[in-house]
Parts: sequence; C-alpha cells; structure tokens
Amino acid sequence: MEKYQHYINGKWTDGSSKETINVVNPANGKDIGQVVCAQSEDVNAAVEAAFDSYKSRILVDMLPMERAKLMRAIANELRAVSKDGGKLLCHENGKLLANAEYEFIDGANYFDYYSGMTDKLEGNTIPVNNKVVDYTLLEPYGVSGHIIPWNFPISMLARSLACAFAAGNSTVIKTAELTPLATAAFFTKAIDKAGVPPGLINVICGYGNEAGAELTAHKDVAQITFTGSVATGKKILHAAAERAVPAVVELGGKSAAIVCPDADLDKVVASAKAGIFGQAGQICSAMSRVVAHKSIKNELVEKLANLASTIKVGPGDVEGSELTPVISEEQVQKVENYARSGQQAGAEAVAGGKRVEGDGYFFEATVFDNVKPDMTIAQEEIFGPVLSVLEYDEPEEAIEIANGTEFGLAGGVFTRDLDKATETASKLEAGQIYVNSWFTGSVATPFGGYKQSGYSREKGQEAIKSYLQVKNVGIQL
Repeated sequence: MEKYQHYINGKWTDGSSKETINVVNPANGKDIGQVVCAQSEDVNAAVEAAFDSYKSRILVDMLPMERAKLMRAIANELRAVSKDGGKLLCHENGKLLANAEYEFIDGANYFDYYSGMTDKLEGNTIPVNNKVVDYTLLEPYGVSGHIIPWNFPISMLARSLACAFAAGNSTVIKTAELTPLATAAFFTKAIDKAGVPPGLINVICGYGNEAGAELTAHKDVAQITFTGSVATGKKILHAAAERAVPAVVELGGKSAAIVCPDADLDKVVASAKAGIFGQAGQICSAMSRVVAHKSIKNELVEKLANLASTIKVGPGDVEGSELTPVISEEQVQKVENYARSGQQAGAEAVAGGKRVEGDGYFFEATVFDNVKPDMTIAQEEIFGPVLSVLEYDEPEEAIEIANGTEFGLAGGVFTRDLDKATETASKLEAGQIYVNSWFTGSVATPFGGYKQSGYSREKGQEAIKSYLQVKNVGIQL
C-alpha cells in the first residue's frame, strides 16, 4: 500500500512520526493508501517554512505580473494532472470519475481567475489637507492557515489558496484525513512543477482535533480559512478570537427550494438529481428541502420518487453510475439514523430510506413526503442523499418554512414569473439564491452563508478582501 507524505518547504517528507492514517475507498470499504499523520513538530515545521518565506518577501515583492504568471503555471500543471489525480480522488472520495477529474480543472480555473487580480489590488489617496498626502495600501496578513473539507478537497483547496496566494500570503494547508491522497500526490506535484518557491505553499495531513487545532492556535498563523461543520467552525472561531486573528468560515446548510404553482416541475427534478443526489448529497449547499405548493406537490413528489427509484447506484469509476457512496461507515450510519427518525416522526419515505446492501457505504436515494417544518430531517444537515418535501399554501408560508432553520447557505425558487422570483429571492435568508436551476454560480460569483452557515465570502472578487489588510500612510509635507 502506497504511503503519501507531507509537502513542507518545497520537499516531500515523512515528518516527525511513524504514525500513518489509512484511507479507504468508500465504494468497497478497502484501504487504498496511507498518509503520514502530522504531529505538533510537523505543524511547527510547516508554519515556520511559511513564516520564513513570508518574511523573505519573495512573494510580497514579486512583480504583480510575475505572480500572475506563476499562478497560471500552477493552473496549467493542475490541468496536466487532472486525469491521474482525478482517478485517485475518485477512489478515495467515491465521487464520479468525471467530477473528480473536473476538480483539478476547477482548481486551475481559480488560479487563472485570481491571477487576473494580482495587479488590481489598489489602495486609495485620501484628501486630508494641502499639507498632507494620505494613502492606503493593501497588504497580506502573512501566514494563512487553511483547513480543507473532504467532500471537494481539490476545488475547495484551490478556492481559498488561489485567493490567499494572489494577495501575497504564504500558506499552510491541512488536508482532510478522509481524502488527503490526491492532494498529497498530485496537487503538490503541480505546485512543485510550476516552480513555486519553497515555503510559500505547505501541505500537511493530520486529524482535525490534533493538527487542525495546532494550526489554528499557532502564534505565527495570522489568518485562518475553514470549510466544514458548524460545531467545528465555532471551535475555530473561538481559537481565532483568542489570538484576535481573522477567519473565513463556510459552514453547513439546510437549503430549501420553493416550488411555485407555475413552476416547470421537470426543472425541479433535474435540479434534485444534481442538487441532492449528486455526490450522494454530501454538498454543503445541497437542495435538501423542497417546499412545494399544495396544488402541485403530489405531482412533484411522484416525479421525484420516480427519479430516486430509478437512479443507478454504483462506484464513481463505473460507467453509468449516478448515485455514488457516502464517505464512510460512520456517515452512512448517520444518514440511516436520520432516515429512521424521519419515519418515526411521521414522514413517509416514498422512495429509498435504507442503506444499500453489499460492499461499500451506499445509501438509497431517498424522498420523504409529508415532512413537517419542525421535524429533525427538516431542520438538521444530514449530508446524504435525503430530500424532504414540505407543503405550503400561501407565499409567505413558503418563505417562513424556507427561512425556518438555523442555516442560511443557499436557497432557491422555481417559477416562470420573474417578478415573483426576484421578490422571493429578496426575502430568502441565504447567501446565494438559485432561480429555476440549482448551482448556477461560477468561480466569479461570491459564495457564503447567512446565520449559522457562516458570514464570510469565498469566490469572486469579494473573497480576496479576506486575505488583505488595509494600511493607511499619512505624509506631512
């Protein structure tokens, strides 16, 4: 079984300990590789390398166009490893092979996009009086620590790293222990081959409560980025607050699609296929609730149940597979418990509701009808292929149901009436609103949450603000 290493100060290394983490293919439950497990010494080494590279000002003083050129080189190398890297990512994560390969393309797109901002980080001149010249500078924080989730390990790594790098920060990346291999093997290869100077980008793997906690609490980490659960996000925010450092946090969701009486129901079904059954529902902004008008609810439920019962279950690297496994035995049991609680509370599983028998961690595509807003399956993030359908009568009731959770990551509305769509969008408490199709964004569109889903923004021009601080300079003439 192949062993994968940390990447610290431009070199692959086993680190300070012989401890390793076995990584499992969720499609069959078998070990496919192991990665060295970071201890305190490894976190310290990675942060020290990043800190020294920042203090050397090799990236800070690099000409903006040269920094952009380096970022485009990273993008090209990511595209070059997309086939091989995607295959390994498919096996460790379980997702469709095409989607795993695309993560590397998506990562490249982030580096290309933010490379175009390196020469546009402009300050301002401020009129004070005729004897003072006053201006502002945008400067990086220094060492930026990134804790990456397991569901989109390459895309989300690139999403934050490209931003931080464009702004001039040095970085330490802590990969998810469930899906570290493609990053350790192919992402590091891409940045190394692109010619990134040693220390600017460091990659370690370890457990969140060990290496992750060490990284967020480290005295030389000046900015933190985290994507993951609300509970862990709050711990990271506490750690950041202890040292008064800024943090970018994108947390969970329980996103609802409001389906109006005039909606194209086939569009709702197509969105459900990608939005809740794609990646086995392990998407923070998944379309996990449908709030349907009573006049069309039964017809829609029938269509959704037909989709769920005919979707093809299988490993991500098998042609024709549509519903892939959830990430682990622990996760499939969690999804199963949620499904059981929904049935006990009175919801009807019109499709699915059970674990798929056989190897791996597969769960049936599940549609619950007759779900009430206060049920656990309508309130908590399940992170599995489970869709709850709720009914409404008046438009304001739909808004109340959609907004009636602690989350606010995404929301949507399906209607042929543009005025109704924009009015509904203005009332939904969520960071991004999708109209007539789920997942309509791109690398250029800001992404983040309201309420317990976080308050930061990733992607687009908005995101780079989180990796820069403002310095004011006043000169007495």
